[in-house]
Amino acid sequence: MKSVLYLDKLIAAKGLKNDLALANYMGWSSGRMSQYRTGKRIMENETCMQLAIELGMPDPMQIIMAADLDRAEKAGQRSLWEVFSRRMAQAAAPATLAVLVASVTNFVTPTAAQAAPALDRSSSGLSVMSNH
Repeated sequence: MKSVLYLDKLIAAKGLKNDLALANYMGWSSGRMSQYRTGKRIMENETCMQLAIELGMPDPMQIIMAADLDRAEKAGQRSLWEVFSRRMAQAAAPATLAVLVASVTNFVTPTAAQAAPALDRSSSGLSVMSNH
């Protein structure tokens, strides 16, 4: 269970003694904590975000990704994050990620010439398409 490691990190970061102390700190029942530990329950995205805030992490995606990997493993499936996380690890430099985002944005964003027909207010707005 990858996501459970973040529970351990929070216990250490807050100087808590055990899972019961963490459950009390987070406002969870001891049963909920036990279900996370045994894998009977996988953390929801909101819980992942709550953990990230408590750990002082600016981005909760690492914890969300870990929980999704656990969820897929529990269901006997592969997670999209398995492929994506490997690619993210390979793109170690933030500049590489920025180039990737810029490339996708440029690919999706229309040029001014492509966008002009959509912005033309002189047409009636009604168009007919036919298949020949």
